[in-house]
Amino acid sequence: MITKTFNIDEANINKRLDSFLSDILDDISRGLVQQLIEQGNVLVNDLEVKKNYKLRLNDQIQVILQFPEVIEDEPQNIPLDIVFENEDFYIINKQAGLTVHPGAGQKDNTLLNGLLHLNKKACELSRCGIVHRLDKETSGLMVVAKNHSSQTILTNLIKDRAIERKYYALVHGNVISGGTIDEPIERHPKNRLIFTVDHEGKESKTHYLVKERYENFSLLDVKLETGRTHQIRVHLKHIGFPIAGDKQYTKISNWKGSSEKELNVINSLKGQFLHAYSLAFLFKNKSFSFSAELPDYLTTVLKDL
Repeated sequence: MITKTFNIDEANINKRLDSFLSDILDDISRGLVQQLIEQGNVLVNDLEVKKNYKLRLNDQIQVILQFPEVIEDEPQNIPLDIVFENEDFYIINKQAGLTVHPGAGQKDNTLLNGLLHLNKKACELSRCGIVHRLDKETSGLMVVAKNHSSQTILTNLIKDRAIERKYYALVHGNVISGGTIDEPIERHPKNRLIFTVDHEGKESKTHYLVKERYENFSLLDVKLETGRTHQIRVHLKHIGFPIAGDKQYTKISNWKGSSEKELNVINSLKGQFLHAYSLAFLFKNKSFSFSAELPDYLTTVLKDL
């Protein structure tokens, strides 16, 4: 059991309690926050309140988080493409198909298990130094901390939106020009495995440019401003340009205008065409910038369109 305490300053006066907590607790959805409030696991000034309670200056909020029994993760010899390494962090080019850390659907054979094999001291760090995630079928660059100090710094950089993260995404449709998608995201109310745009969700912002156009597809250069789960996938689907191969968020049978050849090419994908190709940040007053080319199988998809 962990208790987290927050004191309300002027910037958060009059915010709803559930909205404030879902914003500040990055890994907890608004629905789960509301459940915690209803169960009496959230106290304001030592009193139980409703989820729509409006915050006041100097309110003290206590959140009681109870976790299931922890199962110790095992080191596993999983091949990892390490692009860069120093005393503070790794830059890893994650392959598509590799889950970042164990969860309900997968207990092992994850990036985390590979990190434990790579560095025995990783077990001393929260999530073995992982400070951000990529979806299982998304390939590309991740930064992973190697010690407590660097994990704190990198976590704060993520929180402050000070790590520039860019992706290539192939979408269905002809995108005319670049733009910004500024739409809040929340877990889907009926299908808990996916997310959706919801005005009561967490602030989410995605920028995109058109890199290349094909007959019925567009290759986008996407930059994250926030980093919500499935953010790029949800946002691009929301504006009518679903990511090619993303069977979780779109049905290929709904794609009108695509030729049989194009559909066969897209059907060859095991997951979404989404690749994190660039990471850039300032760490201990030194600038770092990394890039990773598209995997060969994604390059082949572009050539075959």
